[in-house]
Amino acid sequence: MKRDTLLDFFADLAELSDPFLVYDDGFRIEQRTYRQTAQAARALAVKLHVAGVRKGDKVVLWSENRPEWIAAFWACLLVGAIVVPVDYRASSGFLLRIRDRVEARIVWIGDEVVWPEGAEPHPWRLAEVDWLDTRTVSPEPVSRDDVAEIVFTSGATADPKGVIITHRNILANIVPVETEIRKYRRFGGPFFPLRFLNLLPLSHMFGQAMATFVPPMLPGVVVFMRGYSPEEIIRQIRSRRISVLVSVPKILEILREYVVRQFPEAATDLPKGARWPRRWWHYRRIHRLFGWKFWAFVVGAAPLAPDVEEFWSSLGFLTIQGYGLTETAPIVTLNHPFHARRGTVGTPIGGVEVKIAPDGEILVRGENVSSGYYGQTEETSFEGGWLHTGDIGAFDAEGRLSVKGRKKEMIVTPEGLKVFPEDVERVLDEIPGVKESAAVGKDRVHAVFVLEPGADADAIVRAANSKLEDHQRIQGVSLWPDRELPRTEGTGKLKRAAIWQWVNSGGRVEPSRTGSAIEQLMAQYAHGRTLTPETTLEELGLSSLERVELMIQLGVNEPDFQTARTVGDLTSIRDHPTVAATAAPAQEIPSWPRSRIASLVRDIGLALVILPLARAFAWLKIEGRDNLDRVNAPVIFASNHQSHFDGPTILMALPYRLRRRVAIAASREFFAAHFHPERFSRRQRFTSGLSFFLASLFFNIFPLPQREAGAMDALRYAGRLMSEGWCILIFPEGDRTDAGEIHPFQPGVAMMASRLATQVIPVRLEGLDRVLHKSWRMAKPGRARIKFGAPLKLDGDDYTALAQRVEAAVRDL
Repeated sequence: MKRDTLLDFFADLAELSDPFLVYDDGFRIEQRTYRQTAQAARALAVKLHVAGVRKGDKVVLWSENRPEWIAAFWACLLVGAIVVPVDYRASSGFLLRIRDRVEARIVWIGDEVVWPEGAEPHPWRLAEVDWLDTRTVSPEPVSRDDVAEIVFTSGATADPKGVIITHRNILANIVPVETEIRKYRRFGGPFFPLRFLNLLPLSHMFGQAMATFVPPMLPGVVVFMRGYSPEEIIRQIRSRRISVLVSVPKILEILREYVVRQFPEAATDLPKGARWPRRWWHYRRIHRLFGWKFWAFVVGAAPLAPDVEEFWSSLGFLTIQGYGLTETAPIVTLNHPFHARRGTVGTPIGGVEVKIAPDGEILVRGENVSSGYYGQTEETSFEGGWLHTGDIGAFDAEGRLSVKGRKKEMIVTPEGLKVFPEDVERVLDEIPGVKESAAVGKDRVHAVFVLEPGADADAIVRAANSKLEDHQRIQGVSLWPDRELPRTEGTGKLKRAAIWQWVNSGGRVEPSRTGSAIEQLMAQYAHGRTLTPETTLEELGLSSLERVELMIQLGVNEPDFQTARTVGDLTSIRDHPTVAATAAPAQEIPSWPRSRIASLVRDIGLALVILPLARAFAWLKIEGRDNLDRVNAPVIFASNHQSHFDGPTILMALPYRLRRRVAIAASREFFAAHFHPERFSRRQRFTSGLSFFLASLFFNIFPLPQREAGAMDALRYAGRLMSEGWCILIFPEGDRTDAGEIHPFQPGVAMMASRLATQVIPVRLEGLDRVLHKSWRMAKPGRARIKFGAPLKLDGDDYTALAQRVEAAVRDL
């Protein structure tokens, strides 16, 4: 097992054919193998070389987690370039400061960042990576002491430091882990493949380790997702059969709140001292919620509160903590999965020395420790060869490390007694009414709160002081004016220095105007009308897809969103979710129409019965088929809507290679008796159910709600279809016309095309309203015309304007 540089690790990775990366952006799913990722990296390395990037040049990666990030990372190392990762949630100003400081040759960006207007030169986009590019390049010779990365702090300070990370530093971290994994890998057959849902940003060293280096050792699968709602995280864990969730502690707190709302007994009915099998069985309903394959949380970037660790451990899940810093690339200590100890961050990994200074500070030495900071040779955290971490800690009798808090944030009373803010915050956060808290101060404890509505700050302080030691008691209090305390973007750590500065300034800060922000967000749907908190959503006339887009932008779940009636309701829901997590999920869209048997029946039924009947009634003239010659599935066909004959007519006009891969979006409300049987008679339920079954079988339809809940599920289903190579046929008008006229296209078609990053084929129908009018029960023969337009590529988020572009293309045919 040769491990001289990281490129040796890449060479082994490139030989694997197993699945590696899965990216679910909420609509479409992207899946890549180890071999595909390695080839993409080689092709990107060629692109870098052609662009003049050479050994020692810097390349910035500013993007959300996605497979292309991993490929670009390896591409940089293949040409000897230095990767400079930046958290995608960092401001564009921060990004430009970092770019200019390191004199980056290239900036690669993702889809969830906004490049500053007018900034030059233009960035490269990860979404444009060509996974079919077969070009390759010989790796640039590198040594263990060559720089691999410069990782900047996340912006908690005014002047972030760039930590220099070499190949040697990273190898000193991953080789001991790889050695330990090899001991157990032969026993892991029944559990493979291990799937990791990685919510840590790849700009964070621990996030990189758990996505780039650890999975190939197993080998394992890494899943990236968009968004952090507890519903979506649990959906991903269950549907993708995730084994391990990798995240910051805040995610575990959010998931705990969700689970307690859904299963109240989880908060009170913990069998203390019970062994793991009994705890697992006692809480089997919660394990069913997450899926039977899920068993562990790996937590990094910040300390996990003891009560949160106790909660998940009591439910029968394993929580694995480690300790590290960017300067240590990043791991210092790690709990062994089979020998984890609650309340500790484990023992030092192989090759790393850790000791506790007389004042309690944690000191680290080893090959994993960085040599210093980029461009700041005078800045150092070393004394006598030891890295001073700035953290206070202690070892237990078995050599496991516990981290107490930050040295510079520690409060020292006039009597010389030490107060760790985390200890005070732990007590405060357990008191009902406290949403968030921060303990700050120099010689006295000052508490800063974000409270739930109606909570009494004085009563909370009295309750906390009754539980705290004398020297820990709170002597001052402030109410933070925002709905959240400030935290670092990547790791979610409290910015206590900024909070203390605010306290010292008299608490003068402009609170965020959540309602105003929502009104500004909704202005794009108001079309010039004035919005107030009393404006109803009904007045805006939002389609179901527009509601989904607004729901995503606000970051609220669909059941909560469905309760909103006004703009003011949305403000309240975003700040204080009101719908219990036990709300019934939307009915699952069946996948059986895509099965082999259903596809075979569909092919036979269309060829022998449906299409011959359609030809008998619709005497069709087909134009523009040459526009389909170079079109490959998946694409979106967007057509005007005249008749129930539209679907069969379009299928009749398509070449077989496309026709057999089409799914048709149909109004969910048309099958209301099937989806809401309690509202209808037995006969109506039977008729609607049979119609839905036959339409699903012969036309591969999927229900798309016009007004009711479920649009998000429909969009996910559409994304899944396109990921599997299916085309979507949609009628953007939303209803059939009376006399062949074309009504305005709803923005949903543009949202689907833009979000799913696929082409739109405009389709114009004429005459079908005279074959089967919407008011007729029977068809009659007549002439009709269909014309296919040239493919359109829709980019951007102004879906109204993009939908108008599609409409104009259809009208022009």
